[in-house]
Amino acid sequence: MEIENSTSISNDLQQRYSHWKKNTKLLYDYLNTNSNKWPSLTCQFFPDIDKSNDTHRLLLSTFTSSQIPDDESIYISHISTLNHLDWSSLNNFDMDEMEFKPDNRIKFPSKNLITDISITFPEGDCNKARYMPQNPDIIGCASSNGCIYIFDRTKRGSKLSTTTSARFSSGSKAYEAKLAKQRKFVIEDGTKNDEFECLSIAWNPQQEGQLLSCESNGNIHLWDFQKEFSSKNREINNTIWDTNFDDLGCNEVTWMNGHNSIFATCGENNKMAVFDTRKEGIVNSIEQGNHNGGINSCKFNYENAMLLASGDSNGIINLWDIRKLNKPIRNLYHGSSISTIEWSPLMNEMIASGGQEDGLVKLWDISNEEEPIFIHGGHMLGINDLSWDLHDPWLLCSVGSDNSIQIWKPAKHLVETKL
Repeated sequence: MEIENSTSISNDLQQRYSHWKKNTKLLYDYLNTNSNKWPSLTCQFFPDIDKSNDTHRLLLSTFTSSQIPDDESIYISHISTLNHLDWSSLNNFDMDEMEFKPDNRIKFPSKNLITDISITFPEGDCNKARYMPQNPDIIGCASSNGCIYIFDRTKRGSKLSTTTSARFSSGSKAYEAKLAKQRKFVIEDGTKNDEFECLSIAWNPQQEGQLLSCESNGNIHLWDFQKEFSSKNREINNTIWDTNFDDLGCNEVTWMNGHNSIFATCGENNKMAVFDTRKEGIVNSIEQGNHNGGINSCKFNYENAMLLASGDSNGIINLWDIRKLNKPIRNLYHGSSISTIEWSPLMNEMIASGGQEDGLVKLWDISNEEEPIFIHGGHMLGINDLSWDLHDPWLLCSVGSDNSIQIWKPAKHLVETKL
């Protein structure tokens, strides 16, 4: 990966990257690095896989900080991680480099991410993009203008959209639906202020079409896209549940897996709470002093519904039993501000943390390790998002502020011996 604008990156980070690059053959079973014109704030592996050539699909975005609106987009790309190739034959062993290589007659898939579909973002920056689990063709996007845009992949063609007519293929709208509450102006110093961003969204895994969102003004909304949407009603203002949680801003919402009404949220005021949409008010919340600097991310474990993790700007990851939120059951220390955390969907004891400042992704085994079992050091700037693959237990994608998109898989001898 070529580093552009290296003057903005410290010598220590550049040396760390050089050291990491020299050791990649020892650290990874698979590694693919891509450098784009703009960074992506979001990434998510799609649930499908083409087993014939081991092709995985990814949901990504471009972030220009509204400098070039025409470049703001979400896009779907694919890549093969080469698992379908047979590497084990002794005939393929290179004695000079002391490693297995495929037969020269094998036709390789592209080494780079291939973009299948690109959708120009209607307005603002895409802070987060997530597909609906019941129908991955439906994609929700949290915008910096406070709205949520919904796109249907099947109405965007099967190839890269490069023309204006392709971008606006759904009639006169650049989106299938827009979710937005009526704005209420707040008077500050004699001026009207209604500016806020939608920072996080989460589709209900149990209830098709329901979408949670949280905003920089502390509001949380539950939308029923399935119920409200029609061809005549693309701009939806009605919600089925609302609350205001943190006046300094809510950073993330996460559903309890296996439950259709319980979720957790966290915010800038070091607050985290559990809500039940069948009730009003907070069900349970953490006590002040367990986090500092703002809680940037919180996630429920996929297997253990009572296990909730949170990560803050001081680099602390706390693990919680939501029945006893007065004190965390365990602490992990990433080392610097955490931008995101993600549980593995296939190994319930594994959690990944992304560094907002150090650009590191650390993998933790919460069952017996005090230190991370693996550290990915391929990014030169902070991590914006990360995602675990739903088929290959150790395959991850991470995106950083250095414009890089990296798909990687730690070497088995480094991680599996520690489990």
